[in-house]
Amino acid sequence: MTEELKMRMEVVERLTALFRTERMVYLGTTILSLLMLVGSALSLIIRDKAGSVELSMLFGSSGLITYTAGRLLFMWGEALKRLVPSASDGGKS
Repeated sequence: MTEELKMRMEVVERLTALFRTERMVYLGTTILSLLMLVGSALSLIIRDKAGSVELSMLFGSSGLITYTAGRLLFMWGEALKRLVPSASDGGKS
């Protein structure tokens, strides 16, 4: 590996370590929301009933899943930007 690539790898490692707690919170929230969504869907299937409570649980948790997964992907994208130089910055970060 070149020296520049090693330096970029160190930056990514520091960023991931710095945001580890935040990533774990987002991941935990995403998993919890996904479980709520599956539980709500099973409840609707088993009882053959689509009330406002079940629908609000479905839509509320799916929105939370979307938000937290988006934040995780954003953080990952930011880390990769530090690793791979882009054409817009002239190959330098």
